[in-house]
Amino acid sequence: MKWITHQAGALAAGVWFQAGTTLCASLVFGAVLPDLIEHAVSRGNKAVFLRIHRGFLHWFGLYALALAAALALPLSPEEQTLAVGSLLGAISHLILDGLNPSGVPLLPFRRKPRLAANLVATGSLGEYCLLAVLLVLIALGAYRSDASWLQRLAGTL
Repeated sequence: MKWITHQAGALAAGVWFQAGTTLCASLVFGAVLPDLIEHAVSRGNKAVFLRIHRGFLHWFGLYALALAAALALPLSPEEQTLAVGSLLGAISHLILDGLNPSGVPLLPFRRKPRLAANLVATGSLGEYCLLAVLLVLIALGAYRSDASWLQRLAGTL
């Protein structure tokens, strides 16, 4: 998946479940976190990135453990919102990558078995259709939480 699709998926979930602004922002950040970490680890080396991409840093267990830690640590409410939102966003990233033919690992440090539904290839028409559906869900979720935004938008046109 492209980053925009990951971010739209996380934002759609946040808006649909009427999360606050801080939680939505952290979801969107977390939605690209696995790839951001891989880019940092590879230090701009494309060969290294391609070798590690969708490996251990795309394993569900890593983010589930981090989420459990974030919930258990004595964090302030704001810190907990940022941590939990970022980790839930990362998990949404893995779910969407699981729709890809390459998938994500089910076990740490192993290439197989993988969760690979083979439904949406990166950059395909299917991904752009999924992105369109996510954008509609964002708009519907925003409308559901505050219908007046559409009236204000219509008034400016």
